[in-house]
Amino acid sequence: MNEIRCKLCGSPDVIKYGTFRGVQRYWCKACERKFADNDALPTMKTPKRVVASALSCYFGGMPLDAIQRHLNQQFGLYLSEAGIYKWIIRFSQDAVRRAKRFKPKVGDIWVADETCIKVGGRNVWFWDIIDVNSRFLLASHISESRTTKDAQRLVEKASRMAGKTPKVVVTDYLQAYIDGIELAFGAATEHLQSKPFKLQNRNNIIERFHGTLKDRTNVLRGFKSIATARLLTDAWLVHYNFFKEHESLGNVPPAVKMGVDIPFTNWAEVMAGKAGIEQPYAPPSLKPARRRVSKRIKKQQRAPPAMGVKG
Repeated sequence: MNEIRCKLCGSPDVIKYGTFRGVQRYWCKACERKFADNDALPTMKTPKRVVASALSCYFGGMPLDAIQRHLNQQFGLYLSEAGIYKWIIRFSQDAVRRAKRFKPKVGDIWVADETCIKVGGRNVWFWDIIDVNSRFLLASHISESRTTKDAQRLVEKASRMAGKTPKVVVTDYLQAYIDGIELAFGAATEHLQSKPFKLQNRNNIIERFHGTLKDRTNVLRGFKSIATARLLTDAWLVHYNFFKEHESLGNVPPAVKMGVDIPFTNWAEVMAGKAGIEQPYAPPSLKPARRRVSKRIKKQQRAPPAMGVKG
């Protein structure tokens, strides 16, 4: 029989602590906290496979109410939309943080484009830049304008992710790209202005890329905060590069096709990064017991000294 260890500190010094909805609960004597004997993270009640399914559905383009129905039908659980949304925010932050350490192997020709949707009733521009060779989406950027600074931020963000400067960047005829790319890379990069769909031998790549943009914008519709939209855009970029299968790459994601070590291959592995005990269990050091003082004595200690009584 497998030894039960505390999910929070790894200690084997645990005892049974009743059940909740048919799930055995335990009490850890070392860290003095409760945990459930199921596939959930230490601070959660819902099994990891359910949460991972919700994340995959969301970044695949499903709205929250549809995800709610899916989880009810698939797992027999009725979960609130607010709870699902909290999962999305929580694990999006972790995925984005861990993905920043990944350095992809990309080519020298990149294609940039922008599209407009409404967030919080305002027109917001979404900028994206993709590597033609690997189909790896290098960077996204959100702005309320289409200026030279926005174009510059996009290409510089892509350069930091790739760890290199491209030889060619292909864009549409937006004037902001001309100055933005010049400021970012100077003469080291050739700027090609052309309608993306007219690029020879690259039509299918760009068409698929624009199809993924529609998936992304469907995910972001209805949110009022641009800050949240930026987070979810970066998380969608992680989903696109590490989890989304591409038929042109042999039905594997761009990061997998590169054949290098990657931080995760699905949302369940993103969650697993939070689940493990990072440090081996060490028994807590013995501390001298504190003398308990009653509330009455504490009150007397805080009270001012009694005034003298004249005889």
